[in-house]
Amino acid sequence: MPLHYVDPNKKRGPLYRANVRIGRTRLGRAYGFRIGWRIDPWLYRATGGRYPRILGSMAGAPLMTTGAKSGQPREVQVIYFHDGTDPILIASYGGGPKNPQWYFNLKAHPECQLGDEKFVATQVTDPDEYARLYGLAEQVFAGYGDYRVKTAAIGRHIPVFRLKRR
Repeated sequence: MPLHYVDPNKKRGPLYRANVRIGRTRLGRAYGFRIGWRIDPWLYRATGGRYPRILGSMAGAPLMTTGAKSGQPREVQVIYFHDGTDPILIASYGGGPKNPQWYFNLKAHPECQLGDEKFVATQVTDPDEYARLYGLAEQVFAGYGDYRVKTAAIGRHIPVFRLKRR
């Protein structure tokens, strides 16, 4: 199943905006950290890649990486959007004090799979490109703005990855 194209500039409907509001709450974040990451990859495959879009939610897909230390395959559901033909990932970890584990996996082993497509990940380091992409990310999920404020207070810089097709 091909990866669904996510245009960050697309106008979002009321169901999408309601999902964003829920995702920014304590309950929404708890779902993402405790339940969603376990069942979302399965639901994505069971619905032929239509989940979570069929619920009017942010587009997500399973990210398959290689463990930085273990070398074992690791899977996690991530929100993404496109910049041209390249998927963009934000390693926000819900605005927490550290980076998500998949960040370390991509740094150690940049080859990955998003949905059913294979990519090579590169971290965006150019400040202008970072600012532009993070601005687009905030259009996809307003919670990224909350996360930036929260992490800036503790001195954490949220990484952004660009995925290029292999």
